[in-house]
Amino acid sequence: MSAFAKAIVATAILCAGSAASAQSVADFYKGRTIQIIVGFGVGGGYDLYARALGRHLGKHVPGNPNVVVQNMEGASSIRAANFTYASSDGTVIAAVNQNAAMYQLLGGAGAKFEAAKLQWLGSMANSNGTVYTWHTSGITTLEQAKQKEVPLGAVAVQSDSVIFPNLINEVLGTKFKPIPGYAGTTQIHLAMERGEVLGRGGNAYASLLTSNPSWIKEKKINMLIQVGFKKEPDLPDVPLLMDLIKNEDDSGAVRVITLPTAIGYGHWLGAAVPKDRIAALRSAYEAVMKDPDFIKEVQKTGMQIRVQTGAEMDALVAQVIKTPQPVLDRAARILKWK
Repeated sequence: MSAFAKAIVATAILCAGSAASAQSVADFYKGRTIQIIVGFGVGGGYDLYARALGRHLGKHVPGNPNVVVQNMEGASSIRAANFTYASSDGTVIAAVNQNAAMYQLLGGAGAKFEAAKLQWLGSMANSNGTVYTWHTSGITTLEQAKQKEVPLGAVAVQSDSVIFPNLINEVLGTKFKPIPGYAGTTQIHLAMERGEVLGRGGNAYASLLTSNPSWIKEKKINMLIQVGFKKEPDLPDVPLLMDLIKNEDDSGAVRVITLPTAIGYGHWLGAAVPKDRIAALRSAYEAVMKDPDFIKEVQKTGMQIRVQTGAEMDALVAQVIKTPQPVLDRAARILKWK
């Protein structure tokens, strides 16, 4: 073959490759199924938000793949996070504990992912963590929680339901006692109603509004404290942990442990997923948040929506990653992770 003919063949191959590349995202997703992996049981906030996303995401992704939601309980989402991180083709999306990135940075056992390499699609909502007791518990204030032990339903040591009670015990002197082992929100709330535990620590306010809004209206629960950077507009009279911290050493650790509340119901993929697929999924994610059918659905259910983009989520996680190591070590000791 002459040099001229070889050049023509090479050019044709290059053009064909470029054309294929331009259509690769749609070609890849056509006929495929995207899994959204929820790290908790059915019925809680992570599950409800993931299912709302799943019902609308496929029509905005090039190639219009099917989207299914799967629940993968275990180690408060670490199992699901590891599973998602290991997937490299862009068909597995994590809907896991907002603390997952912080957990890995603080040296949490079993984490096989790197917080700095998560590829974020965005977040549908974020809200403060809340610690509350059942209306028949006899515990209605933080001061009462300093006088006697208060058993609280919990999932696992990596979850807010353990993290926040332990944090508050350390910095305020309360006697919350997380009882791990429940699969998720539904099971903990049933345990509260049966009297197995007196309350719950760490449930996101958005989750409570979605799963049990009548409890707030009917005063079935006593809101003891909220964890976040500023008070929820609906909870002006519930103390904010940040406002109660007087010790500077404690305040740095509290800020680190509070940061995941700003992440909320975020969704991400593993580090090895091709960038063009991440870009397409980010665009699809943002399109869902503006989709009239999606908006109508969440308005009907009362779900709280506070949208953050993938780029905004990258910046949030970067804040945690840049935290000085001594502060991270202090936070890990408070949470008993070291």
